[in-house]
Amino acid sequence: MKTRNIILVLVLFMIPVISGAQSLKGSYFLDNSLNRHEMNPAFAPRANYFQLFCIGNLGVGVGSNIDVPSLLYPTADGKLATFLHPDVSVKQFERAFPKNPHMDVDLRTTLMGFGFYTKQKSYWTFDVDLRTNIDMDLPGDFFRFLKRGTGVDGGSYNVGNFNAYAMAGIQASLGYSRDIFKGFRAGIKGRVIAPVAYAGLNLENVRLTASEEKWTVKTEGYANIALAGLTTTEPSQDAMLPSFGFDLNRLLADKVLAGFGWSFDLGVEYTLELGTIVDGLSVSAAVTDLGCIHYKKETLNSFKTGTENDIEWKGLEGVMVDNIDAVGTMLEDFVEDAKNSVVNLSKIDSNKGLTRSTMPSFHVGVEMPFLKRKMSVGLLYSSRISHSYARNELTLSYNLTPCKWFALGLNYSFLNTARTMGFVLELTPRVGPAFFLGMDYLPVSFAPAEFVPMLKMLPMGLRANLNFGIAFHTGGKTTKNPKKVKNRK
Repeated sequence: MKTRNIILVLVLFMIPVISGAQSLKGSYFLDNSLNRHEMNPAFAPRANYFQLFCIGNLGVGVGSNIDVPSLLYPTADGKLATFLHPDVSVKQFERAFPKNPHMDVDLRTTLMGFGFYTKQKSYWTFDVDLRTNIDMDLPGDFFRFLKRGTGVDGGSYNVGNFNAYAMAGIQASLGYSRDIFKGFRAGIKGRVIAPVAYAGLNLENVRLTASEEKWTVKTEGYANIALAGLTTTEPSQDAMLPSFGFDLNRLLADKVLAGFGWSFDLGVEYTLELGTIVDGLSVSAAVTDLGCIHYKKETLNSFKTGTENDIEWKGLEGVMVDNIDAVGTMLEDFVEDAKNSVVNLSKIDSNKGLTRSTMPSFHVGVEMPFLKRKMSVGLLYSSRISHSYARNELTLSYNLTPCKWFALGLNYSFLNTARTMGFVLELTPRVGPAFFLGMDYLPVSFAPAEFVPMLKMLPMGLRANLNFGIAFHTGGKTTKNPKKVKNRK
């Protein structure tokens, strides 16, 4: 395999090309945004609507807290070198590299959805979504081992906590929100989840040993696959892995589904209406996707995995890993050395099935409007709890609503993610087609990428998304904006 091809594979692995069609964080403070109830079930737009044909909410993007400046560093001659370059100190690398590196993919496409008012105060939503989650926790100690162990006696390390999960399924949700008393609104949403497929890998024990002549790697862990109709047989004497097959009769017997799950959302919003100078200021909070999924024992295949022998990575002596081509050479050597190691994947009993929690998210927002709500600024804290770590983020938003059917938002995200700009544009007439387009993570800085095939520039942060959707408004709430404030003198 050529060096450039290896690098291309790595780039594609580190930057998933299909990601979150989630609601845009930039739309959290736009009153008439249709899909922001996915972040807080207390929110309600001013119009009834329906979405069909999978065009209600579509998106592509990437998600990772690993950015280019933590992997590539400028050299004295103006070129880029990897973090393994001897001129890059261990302290410098560890300060730039995230403590808990991760990658996320969350594809969510609305198959059908609608929302409507009852008695002007209550708002109902119903959605059927196609959902795919991919969540990976990478061991930060492994990257630190690479830096400390390059070309020196790096000692022995036990690097665990490599987790990867993937789930695909369909979910149906029913939401309800209403005004409880003046200025206070609450909402709740429940959903049922019908998982079609699940795969999980947990490497609990990864032992690494470094020396000047070679590195050695040995792994132990577990893998789970849940898929209706999937059959496995124990490996033969000459095979390392079990054989996989597909049984249509078993698929029908399992009713296509790999299991069953549920989750719920809770949200509140309070808007000050006390006749003071800060009237209109709103505070909101929500927890979403709080629940679990159980995978049936009939569809679950569990395995214990690991290497029978140490993988020896030789050929390090004399290799200067100061550029991408050198790293590619090292990877080619590792692939050749790994062929001599035996990987075991033995099936284990799964009589009780498998239960996994969903990945809940938390949102807390504060917004202050100006000029009769034609303009506002907001600050949103978001946290997503994965299987191992929390992903935290702050988003500062500036929102412009010159009229009820047009809104423009600009935002800036920071905290545990690369600092990025975003925007959202919404056309939401009370009756007729409604449209939105936006990005939470718009790449604004780039690095030269002459070492990557087909690319000339590489975004400095490995986060980007593009979301858009079309809905149809059918009228609805006849009163003015629910957040209307008194005119200030």
